[in-house]
Amino acid sequence: MINLKGYPAIIAMLGTMIISGNAMAHTTVMSKNTPTDYSSRNELEGTTGFNWFSIPHGCSASHGGKAQPVRAQSVVFPNGADSLAERTDTKESVNLQDHIEGNPVMGAKPAVNSLFKKIRTLKGPVPAFTSHGSVLTEDVRAFVFTNGKLQDGYLGVIPWSASFPKFKSDSCATALTVYIAIANYCTNSRNETDDDRADIWIGRLTEKFSDPDVVSVDFWPYLKVVRDLEKNPLPEGCGEGFEISVYPSDEAIDEFLPITGYWPADGNSGNHGGHGGDGGHGGHNH
Repeated sequence: MINLKGYPAIIAMLGTMIISGNAMAHTTVMSKNTPTDYSSRNELEGTTGFNWFSIPHGCSASHGGKAQPVRAQSVVFPNGADSLAERTDTKESVNLQDHIEGNPVMGAKPAVNSLFKKIRTLKGPVPAFTSHGSVLTEDVRAFVFTNGKLQDGYLGVIPWSASFPKFKSDSCATALTVYIAIANYCTNSRNETDDDRADIWIGRLTEKFSDPDVVSVDFWPYLKVVRDLEKNPLPEGCGEGFEISVYPSDEAIDEFLPITGYWPADGNSGNHGGHGGDGGHGGHNH
């Protein structure tokens, strides 16, 4: 069951990870409208949330040129065993399984939308977790949306749902910030001087996504899972506790984020064999 905690069904725009700049300038996870205890893109631990990704502009708009329509999008979640977890305050690496039950994003499911004619989910290995009484070691790692055309000047909204983990009772963690890799693809240009070919929202460069003109270095789309301190209080000795963060690894980004036909074009997402999880809608293959 989707737990909206009394929120209205529509969720508004997410602010950016960094304070400066307009929240509309980035493709993000959308935040919640109502000023409740769990607003501003926060999800309460152990719940299933209904979310949206927002696409506020076409490619190259931030560079002053004519923005190209967004024709495809891919999304990678930090739920693999190779994901990078750290204390948010000290940047010290942590073992995420010491702090949460399950994975940062579980059972992610894209909803049918009007922007893209084809939708695929890409599955891969994840740390073991329990779902409906079964122990699973594979889950959705990425979404791939293709055959679309979102013109600049219009807001694109991509609905999806997922379940979020509980914090272990002996952990001092109070929140988990989940950083999500998102790429908007606009042209099939392989010319790396064309900065209207894509907007890559991943916060850092990788081996494949190595062009700072299209990669949003230091910005990540994200949401935050918060601990229910009334039902799951911190152990004695934790003080105020600390927050942790989790990111997809470079290897996961380079494997799942590319879409065949778009720069860098040599990824698996457009023709992804071996992981399964193909999906579609609107008369396309399932």
